[in-house]
Amino acid sequence: MKIDSSIAAVVTGGASGLGLATVQALRAQGAKVAIFDMNEETGQQAAEVTGSVFCQCDVLSDDSVDAAFAAAREANGQERVLVCCAGGGNAIRTAHRDKKTGEIKFFPSDQFEWVLKLNTVGTFRCITRSAAGMMTLDPIDGERGAIVNTSSAAATEGQMGQVAYSAAKAAIVGMTLTAARDLARENIRVNTIQPGIFDTPAMARATPEMKEALGKMVPNPPRLGVPEEYASMALELVKNAYMNGTTIRIDGAIR
Repeated sequence: MKIDSSIAAVVTGGASGLGLATVQALRAQGAKVAIFDMNEETGQQAAEVTGSVFCQCDVLSDDSVDAAFAAAREANGQERVLVCCAGGGNAIRTAHRDKKTGEIKFFPSDQFEWVLKLNTVGTFRCITRSAAGMMTLDPIDGERGAIVNTSSAAATEGQMGQVAYSAAKAAIVGMTLTAARDLARENIRVNTIQPGIFDTPAMARATPEMKEALGKMVPNPPRLGVPEEYASMALELVKNAYMNGTTIRIDGAIR
């Protein structure tokens, strides 16, 4: 798919980090972009800086997602590109002993469910709405649309405390090929990126020493990924018409 001023795109989680870098990359190609994000202040700022449209959106809510897509389409027209970057997690072990008291505790089910709802269900909620909208379009060069999802290296190599996040991101990988097959007759492609350790706002609490140590864990290049590298991959998955039903790692070979 050629990305130019005739293309409308939606980026969830587009106010910061991987999402914001993707918004910037799409705008650099001339695309009309709608930023979906929970945070109105940072979302409006990102929209002003990038020349995009901000639509406040909670991916946990059908009504909020429906309203955001309606607002984006009113401003930019029906999107042909969806990049899903909204997500998050927590750090709780499956079960553990309290270091001070020795009390045995386990992962609260409601917090596990929240992570799955935010990442897996939130992503799927946006895919369904966007795909239905794309189906109303006439194909251009045999394509109606392209969808890019965000998983994580944790989907296959989760670290201690990432059990919910790993499960949620693994589910995104798991639904990628099936969604691509579901939408194949409608000329809509679905791919997923599985990033490694990236220098995003989620890393804001990490000290420079901690970031350096994490970077050294990466075989080559021995550093954290930068959001622009994710954005470059996202745009390639949009542009390359033969990329479909695939999850691609971008992680410097970390395992």
